[in-house]
Amino acid sequence: MDPRAALLMLLAGLLHASWHAMVKTGSGLAILAGMGLVSAALTLPWLFVLPMPSGATWLIILASLVLHAGYKVSLAMAYRSAEFGRSYPIARGTVPLFATVIAYLTLRQLPGLSQFAAILIIAAGILGLAVDRSHGRFSRSALLAAICAAAMVAGYSVTDAAGTRQAEGWGSFTAWIIVLDSLSFFAVALVLRGSKMLVEIRAARMSVGIAGVLGLTSFAVFLWALSRNPIANVVAFRECSVLFATLIGVLFLGEPATRRRLVCAASIAVGLMLIAALKPP
Repeated sequence: MDPRAALLMLLAGLLHASWHAMVKTGSGLAILAGMGLVSAALTLPWLFVLPMPSGATWLIILASLVLHAGYKVSLAMAYRSAEFGRSYPIARGTVPLFATVIAYLTLRQLPGLSQFAAILIIAAGILGLAVDRSHGRFSRSALLAAICAAAMVAGYSVTDAAGTRQAEGWGSFTAWIIVLDSLSFFAVALVLRGSKMLVEIRAARMSVGIAGVLGLTSFAVFLWALSRNPIANVVAFRECSVLFATLIGVLFLGEPATRRRLVCAASIAVGLMLIAALKPP
């Protein structure tokens, strides 16, 4: 992967884990919906200076909106019934494998043997964190929700990669998908939660504002990297966020720092370094 993209994805991973922790410790769906409004407000002015999407790009945007909404609903369900230190690794850990398969089926884009080995190392480390018994019992509903979230992330990663490579450029696609995704998901959340959600957003306005800025920055960097690097590698490298999530869980959420956690974190770090060092196939 491009070293510049690798450094920016590390930053995006830190921001990503941070806003996820805020969603977990906050009011879940309301935080997700509220932070979307913040992201949309910050992005909206760019729609007037960037190229308008073509007909083909609008189809990609529509597909992406469905996948993003499914991801957020699944994520909120997983966080509602499971600890952050376990639900986050499962939701993120299986994404590189899903994305690799989808990228091959849709774009015939398959990483080389070395890149694929690195992806497996990262996935093994993340899933090792997820099955740590110190996290306690993990319900079937939370497991299914986390896996569903991972599948949705993989799906929108491949879809968004196609969108960023359209003639209008990654900037146009990024601006439109952020605004439309944020507004459409807010509408979905409002239907699911009703007026109670507005009260929850108002009560958590500080967290909503911070999470909105963190999420916007993280996602924009992610789409920029997708526009110029192999999809599976970018998606795998994005999961450096699990390293930061582990630290956040231990330092701020009172979760245990077990030997398994340290070994799995080291496994993730090795995989990330391999991806950063290897050239695309």
